[in-house]
Amino acid sequence: NMVDLWSDRHFKDVDIKMGVSYKTSGVNVNPTTDDQKWWVSYSFYREDGSMIGEKKFELDQTTASTSGWIEDTTTVGEIILPEDSYTTIIRFVGGKDATGTVWTDNYVFVGRAGGWAGQDWNTQLGVPTGWFYWLPPIGGNDGVLDSGYENTIITDEAAYYGKNSLKFDIPKGSRDGFVGTRKFAIDGAGTSSLSKTSGESKDITSLKDVMPGDVIRISIWIKGENLEPDSAAAVGDSWSVALTPMFHNTVGNNAGFGDFWASDIPLVFPKTSSFDWMQFYVDVTVQEGAKALSIRLHPLGRFQGTVYMDALEIKKIGSEITGVENQVLPVDYALFQNYPNPFNPTTLISYALPRSGSVTLKIYDMLGREVKTLVNAEQNSGVNTVQWNGDNNSGSRVSSGTYIYMIKAGEFTQAKKMILLK
Repeated sequence: NMVDLWSDRHFKDVDIKMGVSYKTSGVNVNPTTDDQKWWVSYSFYREDGSMIGEKKFELDQTTASTSGWIEDTTTVGEIILPEDSYTTIIRFVGGKDATGTVWTDNYVFVGRAGGWAGQDWNTQLGVPTGWFYWLPPIGGNDGVLDSGYENTIITDEAAYYGKNSLKFDIPKGSRDGFVGTRKFAIDGAGTSSLSKTSGESKDITSLKDVMPGDVIRISIWIKGENLEPDSAAAVGDSWSVALTPMFHNTVGNNAGFGDFWASDIPLVFPKTSSFDWMQFYVDVTVQEGAKALSIRLHPLGRFQGTVYMDALEIKKIGSEITGVENQVLPVDYALFQNYPNPFNPTTLISYALPRSGSVTLKIYDMLGREVKTLVNAEQNSGVNTVQWNGDNNSGSRVSSGTYIYMIKAGEFTQAKKMILLK
């Protein structure tokens, strides 16, 4: 139900393109009654519940199976609502005597010629309950999915919890899209399911006993592949992945969107082309007047690469900040592959520390001789990055070849190879 997100109605006097894509296998052919038919319908209702009208798409049953996906949409000027629809119901129906297998997807609903129809965003049926996709160029509800975000899927390729995660696989280019939650009520007077006790973690559906002025921590587990950290460094935030908290002064069905505060908060990834599951978080103060919160998982406009996201959580932590903060919370020690590699003349080495302690990071040649000490210090937990300029402890440039970099932190030791080219 999208009305508590974007719009409280579908609007009159707009030429609406609506429709569905489908394919069939082994269905009964040439039906003569509704009981034998397959169809998809869009039904529109007034505020009092009475029907305005309905558009029915009867699926092709002249043959038992289609050769692929078929798109069926309204023609220009075919559907213009004479009055606003306060309830719109989309039905996918197989009559009681219909047989075979039918798949449907891509439920298009968009105003033509830039008209605003109070549009849906979840045209794809793979979106979990409580979430929505906003896909370029105008949300994804126009049936045009060819700008990279069609690769945004729920996958079993990787997961931090359970069997699935959300995958963004974004090619090079300039675009903007995100996956967001619906609005969740902030109820300061309710029974405490998000405890006032700092440190108790609940998922995003538990926002009771949170009030304006409280600080909430929004965290997400992320795994990255095929990243270009030098692009992020050169271009800035638009090449990053962000968490976007948004506060609303409305909540509930037909209340409208009501957004009044939002911030794209870029997450600082390790300076490496890939990393395993890490927890990132942002701390945000609940704004005065907030009645609801929604969250967007948001690769920004020029981001390129693959990220898996899992286990979005919210935790109330007190009332100690005045704006927003973003951090990464390593659970395990890790030494990441340097970037770039091979390199000339400099490279970046990142590593994760789950707790504070003494850290050394040294460069060795292939004979095991020490070349350079990059780090020898007490460091706090977090992700750190250090640059090597291809020199030794005396400051002289070293020759091209393969080198080993090794970290020691507490009982953790790990080494990786890198190649210096000239």
